[in-house]
Amino acid sequence: MKRIQQIIYLSLFFLITFAVSGQVERILPLDEETSAFLPEVNFYLFHQQKIVFVGFSSEKEPITLPQISFDSIVFSKFNFEPKGYSRDSLTDVIYLKKKIYELDEVVVGSLPGKITLGEHNRILPHSRGMYLQKQLFFGIVLTNDQAFDLALEAVQWHVKKVVHPTKYRVLFYKVVVNKDIVQRTNIHPLYAIPVYISPVQTLDSKQKNKINTPIDYTLTPGEEILVSIELVDYFDGNQTVIYPPLEEQTLVKFQCSDENNFYTKYRDAITQKETEELFNANVWINYDFAFYFYKKPSKSLIRTPAVNLIGRKL
Repeated sequence: MKRIQQIIYLSLFFLITFAVSGQVERILPLDEETSAFLPEVNFYLFHQQKIVFVGFSSEKEPITLPQISFDSIVFSKFNFEPKGYSRDSLTDVIYLKKKIYELDEVVVGSLPGKITLGEHNRILPHSRGMYLQKQLFFGIVLTNDQAFDLALEAVQWHVKKVVHPTKYRVLFYKVVVNKDIVQRTNIHPLYAIPVYISPVQTLDSKQKNKINTPIDYTLTPGEEILVSIELVDYFDGNQTVIYPPLEEQTLVKFQCSDENNFYTKYRDAITQKETEELFNANVWINYDFAFYFYKKPSKSLIRTPAVNLIGRKL
């Protein structure tokens, strides 16, 4: 009889535990701009406009809501705007927006009297880099945040290796960014319209590291463009078009990034088919790390092609 009672008690225990655990709600808090995981988020549960619970998420776990009655919730975090939801509108993923601080205008250029768009972060010499393609395969989105026209004079970029003479050109595209699925933010080539194509330039096998490509384009205030460096052809010493193996093709170096403006197509490792869209690589990485590991990826994983625009005020 004792044995039967123990089994009944254990069965009831597991049933109750299952019922309670089935009701536990876990909320994944993300940065609205980057889709990166946000640790240590405050949350406040309300019932009939009165606070009934105050909680705080840990460093490497999503928010777990207690099993109490509530009709609304507010999330808050230092340097982020608070955000509230009704109980019925609450979803498994919530996005918080960074507060905007008004700062004095600071224009920093890598050359005297020049203005630079893009980042100057640590170059990753041992990363694979990006191979130049004869199509829109990758690029970075840059914006003129100044209140004046910016006369662009050069694209400064870093090349990993040049084995064969390489003809290329720089293209600027006006794009439409699709954020319908935030964690898979993308640009479709059908909605990428070229607004500038540079003259064809040539890299020779003696060139390495920093490359300066002359351009002539005026970027208006607030204008956003996708900057892409695209392959024309490879040549041998007799100026005959050649098709070198992958390991001998020209690579653009990566650098560490604090932004989320790097878009690229992906190739399936098995089928070798590439996606139609160019996906925001760093938003994708941030979200997957948040969703699967509840943390931010290491800084070396958030990268972008080492490309800058150099210009002057008009």
